[in-house]
Amino acid sequence: MTTAQKTLITAATAVAILAGVYHVHQVSTLREQIQRLKEAPEQLATLSSQVQELQRERDHATNALAELAADNAALKRHPDEVLKLRGEVGRLRQENTGIGSTSGLSKVTANPAARKLLRDQQKMGMSLVYKGFAKNAKLTSEQTDKLNELLADHVMENVDHITTVLRDKPTPEQMNDLFAGQDAALQDKLQALLGPDGQAQYQDYTKNLLSTLTAEQFKGMLTGDDAAKAAKSKQLAQVMQEASQAALASAGLPADYQTVPMLNFRNIASEQQGDQSLKLLEDISQRAAKQASSFLTPEELAKFQEFTTTAINNNRAALSLNRTLMAPISNPN
Repeated sequence: MTTAQKTLITAATAVAILAGVYHVHQVSTLREQIQRLKEAPEQLATLSSQVQELQRERDHATNALAELAADNAALKRHPDEVLKLRGEVGRLRQENTGIGSTSGLSKVTANPAARKLLRDQQKMGMSLVYKGFAKNAKLTSEQTDKLNELLADHVMENVDHITTVLRDKPTPEQMNDLFAGQDAALQDKLQALLGPDGQAQYQDYTKNLLSTLTAEQFKGMLTGDDAAKAAKSKQLAQVMQEASQAALASAGLPADYQTVPMLNFRNIASEQQGDQSLKLLEDISQRAAKQASSFLTPEELAKFQEFTTTAINNNRAALSLNRTLMAPISNPN
């Protein structure tokens, strides 16, 4: 594979909502997802060429503006040419502004095939995150598929909102209103699909995703037979829930605040909120490690601390990369 293709795989994986959520690459289904991306060099080459085309368009518009400005003095002796020049300058400025206010990701996903590729990735990622919920709620295969479709659409719509926020720089209140409105729309669709009881189960599962993902993914690092590992994993999930509740209360955040940084779109749209979320994750991890010392061996506890440190670093890197991909290419004057 070319360097460009490898870079695009990395970028696409970062855009996926699973990026930065602990060690999700250990899950077999995600391995299949990465393999599918590796087997799609033509699609990845298309994404690369579109990014390069975007840069060429910007260079062309910038050079044209410079040339027209240089000729302006000479053309002042010819009023009709001046009017024509002004019209051309205005058109190029509008074109340049439009390009500059578009993110590299949104420029690429303007291509229907590329957008479908990324949306399919989001759907696969969300199906992994909510696999446990679908099982616990006893959803039919049709309901599960519709749920994953709704969540994939929710991700893609919020990607567009993130670019808008990074471009327009609204107040924190305006930004929160934007994402809150998107969340409310999703909840309405979930209630229609799952019913009130199913929606309540979904909300509870979502609130506890950090503890669920942590317990599931760390289970393989525990010692003992299967029964011992299962018991410790269950204890760890409970400890993570308690630590999350305590950390949220200490930070003055609501109990349903999404503690997995990459699953909270505000963290990508706002570096300040992203840093707050990472500090919260550090606090939760420290509280959980302290409580878990009562049932984890010293070796397991050391592995857990390493595990959570890696998780925080993964989330930090993923937030930064996604913010760069979704930010406007330049700020229009």
